[in-house]
Parts: sequence; C-alpha cells; structure tokens
Amino acid sequence: MGVIKDKQTSLGTVYERYDSNNELIQKFGAIGFIKESPEKKMTYFIITDLNGKLIDDANIYLNEKIGDKKYKKRESAFSALKIFFSFLKLVHIDNPQNITNSDIRNLQLFLEGGKKEGEIWNVDLQIRRYNQTYNTYLNVYRDFLDKMYGMTNSPLFETTKTGITVGNGFFAHAQKESKERYKANKKVGEQKSVPKYIKPYQYEKIMAVVEDSYGLREKVIIDLMYNYGLRIGEVLGLTFEDIEPSYKDGYYNLIIRDRLTDKPTQRGKGVMTPTSVDDYENNNYTNEGNHLGYQAVLIEEEMAEFLQEYIDESRDDILLSRSPIKRENLKNKARADRVGTIPLLNNENQYIFLNHQHYTPLTQAGWGYVLRGIFKKAGIHVDKGTKSTNLSHRFRHAYAMKHKGKGILELQRLLRHSNPYSCEVYYNPDDEDQVELLEKNHKRNKEDFYGDDSK
Repeated sequence: MGVIKDKQTSLGTVYERYDSNNELIQKFGAIGFIKESPEKKMTYFIITDLNGKLIDDANIYLNEKIGDKKYKKRESAFSALKIFFSFLKLVHIDNPQNITNSDIRNLQLFLEGGKKEGEIWNVDLQIRRYNQTYNTYLNVYRDFLDKMYGMTNSPLFETTKTGITVGNGFFAHAQKESKERYKANKKVGEQKSVPKYIKPYQYEKIMAVVEDSYGLREKVIIDLMYNYGLRIGEVLGLTFEDIEPSYKDGYYNLIIRDRLTDKPTQRGKGVMTPTSVDDYENNNYTNEGNHLGYQAVLIEEEMAEFLQEYIDESRDDILLSRSPIKRENLKNKARADRVGTIPLLNNENQYIFLNHQHYTPLTQAGWGYVLRGIFKKAGIHVDKGTKSTNLSHRFRHAYAMKHKGKGILELQRLLRHSNPYSCEVYYNPDDEDQVELLEKNHKRNKEDFYGDDSK
C-alpha cells in the first residue's frame, strides 16, 4: 500500500504519491493566487493545476457564484477548493459531477490530514485539520456542488436529528428540542480555556526562539504587536514613509493608514479606506483621528532603528544582485502608493515586510505559518479543537492586559478604539489569572475577617 505526502509552497500544497517501494508514482495538486483589480474594485481568487491550467469551475464559483461574499468567506472557499481539486487529481476525476459515494469517504480522509491508514492508500500529511475547519470546508463543498451542478444527493448532504437541552437559568425547566446536523460533519466540543494573551514569560520564550532560529523580521513584527499594540494587518501594511520623526526627541511615529495598493489583509481599523487616488487629497484622509485618514503610534527610537535595520538588511544590494527575480518583485510587487511627504530614496515607497522567498509583501497567511512554528518551538499551546483564535492578536491582547490598570479612557486611547466600551473585550483572563485572582480575594477576605497579623 502506498502513501501520500505533502509539500508546502507559496501558491499552495503539492502532493506526492509513493508506492509500497517508496517510488514516486504521482505528483498532483491544485494551486492558486489572489489578484486585485483596482479598475473593477474586485479581488479575484484564481485556482490552476500544477501546469498552470485554469480550473474553470472553481474560478467561476469563487468569482461569480460567491463573488459578492465577504473576503474571508471567499478566502476560506479558495483554500477548501484547492484541496478538493487536488483530491480529484489524485483519483483521476476530471468532472466533479462524477464523484461517487466512495470517493466522498476518501475525500474526507484526505481533508482531515495528519497521519492515517486508509483502504486504498495511507496519508502522511503535515497539516492536521481541526474539526471546525474540517466542517467549514465540507460546507464549502456542499455549496459548490449545489451551486455549480445542482448535486445534493451525495453522503455530504445526509442529515441526522440530534436532541439538545434548552432552558434558562439553573432552576429553569429544561426542554428537549431536535436539531438537524450533517452526518459527515464532526462534533465540535466547547472550546476549553486556552491562553488568551501572551504573558511576559511566554514572550521571553518566543524571543529566545526568534533569536536562535529566526531573524530581525520576526523580532520586529512581534515587538510591534506586543509592545505597541499593532494589529497584524496594520504591521503588514506599513511602508517606508510610515516611519516619521516625532516632535519629541528620541521617538518616532508609526502612521497607520490605508492605500489603494493595500490588500484587504493589510488594512488598518478606524482609518479611512480610499476608493480612488482623489481620496489622497481629501481633508479627511490627511487628518489624524478615529475614522479619519490615519492614526499615529508613538515608538521609541530603538524600535525605529530596528525597523530601519531590517529595511537595510532586506534590501541589501549584494543580496539582490544574486537574484534578479527578487529585485524585480521588490520593484514591482512590493511597491506602495506614495501619499506622505517625508523624503524617500528615489521617491520610491515600498511595503516594509517581505516574503523571504519571493520578495513580495508578506501576507497574513505566510506570517501565520511562521508564527505557528515559533509557538511550537517555544512550547506554547496554539489551539484546542479549532483554529479560531487569531495567534497574532494574542500579542495585542497582551499589550492591553499590560495596561489593564489604566482607566477605560486611557486604554481606549492606547488601543485606538472609537468606543471605550469596545476595550472591555481585551480583559481576557485565562485559568491561571482567575486562580490568582481567587487567591488574592481569599487572602483579602481572610485579612478583613481575622485582621492582618503582619501589622
């Protein structure tokens, strides 16, 4: 019996099938890329086979059938369909309408990932999908088969009724209600308490791993989130001209603003998103404030020096001379609109953080892959049951928790929120915090009752 293995690339996953003698007998996969069309104000998700041939049905679904859906929903469908069409290549099915019930069962095994034994072949895949992601992708397949071919008669669509208990309060009368769920879906239990933010000792572990196995890029990105409260989209949207000297000696301002050249995952929150170049001259766009043109985050000079050091290191002429493709990508694909006034070399503006391999702007997906590796090496638990927790956002929660002693208005200012009450979500104690709080309260109550013997 053979085995299927996977390799991660910048465009997607490539699969290799080996026979029982460990000889490669099949290389397959579906890869893709995302393309912006400023003229049509549309984001296109494109899927191809390994030879670059467009997979028409997948692209029609992504860009026509669900083209008006939110970015995250389309991005999830994009990821799911790359796996689906990779599987079709594995079982030599050219038309999804020809998929059989037996194929569906093998698809589920393939989708789950990890290391498993199957009836026809074994899988030894790096990615092991959690139940929530698995169910989300199955929902994509149902919608795809229904919208594209009117197919609703496969095992994917079979449902079963389950009983659930409902009631209000401890003394409420409980009632049994029935609810339908898809048989193919996996049970998603209640997520148990996991670290909601990065604690100081975890930050030290993370930075030790970065120091040992990573580079300046990872150090700078993590510090911007942990010590200054930036969201990952705001970090990835930073450009050369967004580092401005402050009127206060020894400090700089990071300017958080949106550009037409930004991808959706490079945008800030609470700032104006331009829709045309004319907006760059708009008074709202050129003013600072919530829901105006930009926000400013004060950073120490040392942080600004680290940023400049990374820029110099990543744009080193000797390094770029060895790779004309990197130089070309840096010039054309890393370019950002020039909207500020500070002097720049050759008046060229670029996104600061780059993908090491291609020298295109670093994406959230690419950064997420790196961060998961850092967390793993640092021995920090990532998720239980689902991937719903935004790993990067844990650093922003840490920033908020470090300042939780401040008043709500001060916390609002630090987090750059328009509403002070929206800051309450950042008070997110985990089990360890709650135990510590209980112990403090218990000690305080004991002292109040018996008196403090230490006085």
